[in-house]
Amino acid sequence: MLMSSCAESSKAQYDSALRRWHKFCISKSVIPFVKDINLVLEYLTLLYNSNLGYSTINTNRSALSLIIGPIDGFNVGSHPLVVRLLKGVGRSRPPLPRYNSTWNVDSVLELFKKWPNNEALSIKCLTLKLVGLLALISAQRVQTLHAIELSHIKSSSESVEIFITRNLKTSKVGCKQPCIILKRYSENVKLCVVSTLNEYLIRTSSYRKYDQLLLSLFSPFVGVSTQTISRWLSSLLEQAGVDTSIYTAHSFRHASTSKACKGGVPIDVIFACAGWTQRSSTFARYYNKRIDNRDTFADCVLKK
Repeated sequence: MLMSSCAESSKAQYDSALRRWHKFCISKSVIPFVKDINLVLEYLTLLYNSNLGYSTINTNRSALSLIIGPIDGFNVGSHPLVVRLLKGVGRSRPPLPRYNSTWNVDSVLELFKKWPNNEALSIKCLTLKLVGLLALISAQRVQTLHAIELSHIKSSSESVEIFITRNLKTSKVGCKQPCIILKRYSENVKLCVVSTLNEYLIRTSSYRKYDQLLLSLFSPFVGVSTQTISRWLSSLLEQAGVDTSIYTAHSFRHASTSKACKGGVPIDVIFACAGWTQRSSTFARYYNKRIDNRDTFADCVLKK
C-alpha cells in the first residue's frame, strides 16, 4: 500500500535511483535503510561530483525519502541539511529548461493541409494525423492520449467529449480527472480533429477488439504504448521539417500552449486545457517559449 501511493512513472523513475543508492550502501557495508544523515549527504555529494544535474540529484533525494524513515524529526527530503545541499547544487549547477524556444505549430498544420482528405489517407497517415491534432488541440501529455478509451468518448453533432478515467501523473485525491473537449473546425476540414477522429473510428471498427482508442498499425491491432505514440509524434515533426534532434514528442505541449498564449488566449483557459492549476508556475517557467521563426526571417531576407 505504501508503494501504491507512488505513480507507476514515479516508481520507474525511482528504480535507477534506488539501485544506485543500494550499490553505494554496499560499498560502505551498511544497509540501505540506515538513518544516517551524514551518509545521505555524502551520497548526494557523490552524485554531484559525478556531474549529474540538479533534477537527477533531486530525484534521488525523493527516492531516499521513500525508503528511509525520519532523521532528527525530518523526512530525508526536507531535512535542513539536505535542503541546504540541494540549494547549493541549484546555485552552482542550476536546472535549465529543455527548450529556449519552440517550433512553429504552423509547420505541422501545413503538412496536414498538403495531405489528401481523410478518406484518401492511409491508416498510418490517418493515425499520425489524429495523434498530432489531439496533441496540439488538447495540449495534453502523451500519457493522457494513451489513456483515451472508446467507452468514455461522448459525441454530439458539433463536439466530442473525452473523459479520462485512468490514473495519470497528475491524478490526486480530490482533483478532477481531465476532460478533453474537441470542437468541429469548419474553416478547414483537413484540420478538423472531430472529422479525423470519426474517420479513424470508422476505419478501425472492422478489426477493433480493444477499448483503447489508439491501436497499432498492424495485426493483431492491440492498444499501443506511450513509447509508440511518442514515436508517431516525432515522425510527424520530422516530416514537417522540425529538428527532432532538439524537439521531442513532449514539445507538442510546449508549441501549442505557447502559440495559444501568443494568440491572446487567456492564461486561465490555457491552464484549464493543459491541466495546470491556476496557481501553477509550470507554464511560465517551462512552457511559455518564444516561437522559433529564424527560417521565416531567412526566407524574407532571401526573397526577391
